[in-house]
Amino acid sequence: MLRLRSDRGATLHHLLLLLVVLVMGFTTVISAEQASAADAEPGELRAMPATPAEGSGVVTLSTNDYRIGPSDQLEIDVFQIEELSGVERVNSRGYIKMPLIGSVKVAGLTQGEAENLITGLYSEEYLEDPQVNIDIIEYASQQVTVMGAVKRPGVFALKGRTTLLQALAMAKGLDGLPDKEGIIIFRANTAGKVVGYVVDLAQIESGLQGDPEVIGSDKIVVPVAGVASGIKGITDTLRGFVGFQRY
Repeated sequence: MLRLRSDRGATLHHLLLLLVVLVMGFTTVISAEQASAADAEPGELRAMPATPAEGSGVVTLSTNDYRIGPSDQLEIDVFQIEELSGVERVNSRGYIKMPLIGSVKVAGLTQGEAENLITGLYSEEYLEDPQVNIDIIEYASQQVTVMGAVKRPGVFALKGRTTLLQALAMAKGLDGLPDKEGIIIFRANTAGKVVGYVVDLAQIESGLQGDPEVIGSDKIVVPVAGVASGIKGITDTLRGFVGFQRY
């Protein structure tokens, strides 16, 4: 009987040790997750993955491979020649008008290609070794839609790299009774499938989570607290919608 009690006591002791190890491991995982969230600085730009299945291949609006489109606004600087510099908007046919060289078609070109084109045109007859720099200050051909509990719902052109908070500011901020913990960014991946990324705005505002970047064709929906029918109505109209993913 004494040996039986000893064995049972040893078994219980081992079980208690195992339980302590499991609890400590679980606590470590939680602490690591919290530390990871805390690493995000307030307003930090964090790109949202294009697809939750891969979790990689981040989609960003990059001026390196972005191709200029109609209605985009460009700031053109010809180094040390103020008369040739200025802000130009691409017209519906894809042209901008430049001093001396006239109309130049830039639609379909990357920022670098447009710089090289204008540099070449000026160097042919007018300038020796010109230096041309172009900044895309408004991506009119890249637009996001903001709807729901905001003061001014609508479609807005991106002005460079834009975060969720900046997109909501373009819609004049939240209005009514918004569900700040359930803001949804609908985004299509390269396969044409649409994912609804659920974002907790309160976490972003408190600095516990990074402010995600939005890209052209994103649809941002701010639901009204306690009302789910509106979201269902939106998802029913989205071609290729595959479900929701927590950001």
